[in-house]
Amino acid sequence: MASSDGLTRLPLFPLNLVLFPGMDLPLHIFEERYKDMIGECMDQDAPFGVVLIKEGLEVGAPADPERIGTSTRILRSEVLDQGRLNIMTKGQQRFEIEEIIQRVPHVVGRVRFLPEVEGEGCAELVPQINEEYVALVRNLTALTGGYTSRVDIPEDPIQLSYAIAANLEMEPHLRQSLLVTETAATRLADLIPLLKQGNEALRERIVKQNPFQGPRLN
Repeated sequence: MASSDGLTRLPLFPLNLVLFPGMDLPLHIFEERYKDMIGECMDQDAPFGVVLIKEGLEVGAPADPERIGTSTRILRSEVLDQGRLNIMTKGQQRFEIEEIIQRVPHVVGRVRFLPEVEGEGCAELVPQINEEYVALVRNLTALTGGYTSRVDIPEDPIQLSYAIAANLEMEPHLRQSLLVTETAATRLADLIPLLKQGNEALRERIVKQNPFQGPRLN
């Protein structure tokens, strides 16, 4: 629930990864502090925030998180022995941490949810990036020995930018820079060279894996 200043209290899960809106994220919960945190979120049907670790470790003392992260909701859960959990979550909305109000037993922040803006120039960028995105999905499928003739492309430029960012192999700091980017147009422009590099790397891996077949139709 947002307060009068527009800020929301949100439990935070610092991880060595970046979660984009719309992206599925499976998690194995084994630390007591996070078992309690996730249990509360499940009881209240409430979200928590995933933030990239800026400094520190996933396990042990509270880590220092990056300023911008993504809220996520628990889609389903499986209770294991000793109270451990397997959960599947989906990224919802970007937020900016205004203040850390708790560090023990787990981190809690007061956050401001960020608006999603298309920005100018999406119409020019989308056709070019659609072609590269189709190639990416086909190359990823070919790498596992499959083939797909139909690729579903998100029509919304914001969703498209996150779908591409989620599927590309990148270092966490680069993924964080894409998450921080304010408009879909800027994110798409930044993604075009990364997509081309990613497709080229995938083609090389496909050829090495299947030297007699080569890459498929990309």
